[in-house]
Amino acid sequence: MDIVALIIFILFVLTGSAGVILPFLPGVPVAAVGVLFAAWLGNFTVLGQREVIVAALIAGLSLILDYLTTVLGARFYGASTRGIWGALIGAIVGAVFFPPFGFLLGAIVGAIGAELVSGRPWEEATRAGLGTLIGSLGGIVIKGLLIVAIVLMCLPPLIAAL
Repeated sequence: MDIVALIIFILFVLTGSAGVILPFLPGVPVAAVGVLFAAWLGNFTVLGQREVIVAALIAGLSLILDYLTTVLGARFYGASTRGIWGALIGAIVGAVFFPPFGFLLGAIVGAIGAELVSGRPWEEATRAGLGTLIGSLGGIVIKGLLIVAIVLMCLPPLIAAL
């Protein structure tokens, strides 16, 4: 059963890794579910409650940090509240109509469009769009690092149990 737990974990981590970039997949939470399944398949002997709880906390942290990095990036570059809402709506529209990377373009266009509609000059609006892009990319990097942390925590015990 340990080999099955390892394979399940790897499949969930690979799917989660794709979700780091693809907006419709919650990457780190998917990897955390992989930890839960692997622990369950191993009767919580190889991976125990500690690993499951830490993975769940990392998944929750990833959701918070993903939002915060985008907002902080946009704010740092001067986006208004309307610009941030425009970026959020644009990211959703972009993800739906132009997958898999339309969320980035949609966020930029949404932020710029909302800033322009609010009466801000083109230079300030494009700066807000750039901040949204930088914040979104920062979120992708952080989510990738959090998946690496889950792998470093769980993969060695799963391999040692074979």
